[in-house]
Amino acid sequence: MADYQIKNFSEIDVLSIDPVKDKFILPNKKVYIFSDAMCDYCWTGGTVLENTGNEKEYYCILCENNLSRVELKNDFLNPTGDIFTFLLPKSWSKAEIEEWYQEFKERRLAQEEVRQHILEHGK
Repeated sequence: MADYQIKNFSEIDVLSIDPVKDKFILPNKKVYIFSDAMCDYCWTGGTVLENTGNEKEYYCILCENNLSRVELKNDFLNPTGDIFTFLLPKSWSKAEIEEWYQEFKERRLAQEEVRQHILEHGK
């Protein structure tokens, strides 16, 4: 395990670190580790850093965005009514989040069609 003093996240050399053990310390003394959370904007796992403090803050080193947890009501998949939680760019407006969610619904419904086809036809 190594502790890296960094000025910003762009200094992280992803080829020479151990994402399971290493810690990254910013000048403001906040400590970040790699998270098991996924950035729902770039759809990539293993790229999200989270601070070790009580109030979680997230940053994706791939899309270079500060992320925040966004909760959206499931209004299209059965059973409806539960809550989906996503990590999306903190800078997004409500309109941008709603546009992203509409695109997510379309992608997710397409996945459901494939799943249904496999269940019905076995391939």
